[in-house]
Amino acid sequence: MFANLKYVSLGILVFQTTSLVLTMRYSRTLKEEGPRYLSSTAVVVAELLKIMACILLVYKDSSHVSVKNSYNSIIFCVYA
Repeated sequence: MFANLKYVSLGILVFQTTSLVLTMRYSRTLKEEGPRYLSSTAVVVAELLKIMACILLVYKDSSHVSVKNSYNSIIFCVYA
């Protein structure tokens, strides 16, 4: 069960990162008028979304586990 979840999680992260890079590349090369966004801002927003999703999944997965265990899981997930 956990090995399957590990590979699914890896696949989702690879897809998310690849789609972020390709979308940013496409949107930065469009020839349109108006202000451009900073690519660093897009990266920060993407990382914040990943952190929030990680925290949500850890709390959903460990609703019956102690708070200290949940904190350790979140720290591991954020810095992994």
